Amino acid sequence: MKRLRYFLPLFLAVFATLAIMSGLASEDTLEIFGNANMDDTINADDVTYLHGIINKTSMETELADANYDGKIDQQDVSVVGEIIQGVETKLVLFDSAGKVVQIKTPVKSIIPVNRNAAEALRTIKTSDKIVAVSDSALNDKSYFPEFQMISSVGSAKTPDMEKILKQNPDLVIYYGTQWTGDYETINDTLKKANPDISVIGLDCFKPETYVQDIMKLGYIMGRVKEAEEFTDWYNDKIDEIENAIKDIADEAKPRVYEGGRSDFYQTGGMGSSSNNVTVMAGGKNIFADTTGDATVDPESLIKRDPQFIIWKISNIGGYSLEKDNTTKFKEKQDEVMGRPELSNVSAVKNGNVYIQSADVFFGGRYFLSIIYLSTWLHPDLFTDLDPEAIHQEYLTRFQGLDYDLSTQGVFVYPERT
Repeated sequence: MKRLRYFLPLFLAVFATLAIMSGLASEDTLEIFGNANMDDTINADDVTYLHGIINKTSMETELADANYDGKIDQQDVSVVGEIIQGVETKLVLFDSAGKVVQIKTPVKSIIPVNRNAAEALRTIKTSDKIVAVSDSALNDKSYFPEFQMISSVGSAKTPDMEKILKQNPDLVIYYGTQWTGDYETINDTLKKANPDISVIGLDCFKPETYVQDIMKLGYIMGRVKEAEEFTDWYNDKIDEIENAIKDIADEAKPRVYEGGRSDFYQTGGMGSSSNNVTVMAGGKNIFADTTGDATVDPESLIKRDPQFIIWKISNIGGYSLEKDNTTKFKEKQDEVMGRPELSNVSAVKNGNVYIQSADVFFGGRYFLSIIYLSTWLHPDLFTDLDPEAIHQEYLTRFQGLDYDLSTQGVFVYPERT
């Protein structure tokens, strides 16, 4: 496993060393208590480092208190040994929002209210532990066929507490950084009704924390090897793109408007997944001076003159269409390019308007969007990059789906210039 975050700068190794010296976590740190030396895994090196702390020869670090009892001693050494062997009875870690969570292990039954967590659990080969899901997963019949016979707990935002409690799960996964008020309510309600239920917020869809979330699930579910296998594969793909675009000057990067989802001009500013995906693909988000998701006026879009327009569509295409059925995608492209207000925009004049299904943008599949997008923005740099082949490998190898992209599914239009 090479790293836990995306776009890590060259000075990361130095920064990680400084982080250990200061006792605080860096971006490359696996945020699980017991990771005493603050690297990206828990292994025998952490036992050695703990002995150094106990013997006053190493600096105490933020994550050294493996059993989270307020002191560092031989008991922490024992807990780290148990984590390495996968026999610990409690795991203490930070959720996606940076909140400390204690989880009882082993986890034998789980309810991922967050559908992205359901996908992540399937990635690490533990979806057999899922006893119920939210409606958002059940409604995606073509992508989650194995969940159609299990119980629903209702809305992903405000699930039915009685239905969750009826299933008596060991663990419930919610979102970490959105709907935080609901996250707190769900946690408090479930813990009050049944203290044995663990609750954690893991987003499993944000580029800046995605790999971290996968690795945390690997430790929680006792599938560290499987989590590392996926994150190594994922990082290889992202590294290939990052290395190819790293020397492109900012002013030379193509201006991108990434929006859609409705007939209005909606986009994402700084901190949004839209912005992060655009940047990671080697583009420059024309609305990076805004924050979060927003509706923008056409005049502002025209003034910023995007060289590429990436228009996302929901409820059209995706896994449900046959390969040659691109009619609705072509119709949307024609409709966007035919808008009078966009007639003089560079993207329209040069034919650089791409339509993208939400199936390869939202959730844990956002990295597929990065791969497709990079081949549009920089075709000369990525002549050998095959987004569909990577997409297929993800579905077959990591999602276990019997799905043939050569005959099924429409996700982008056009695929490549």
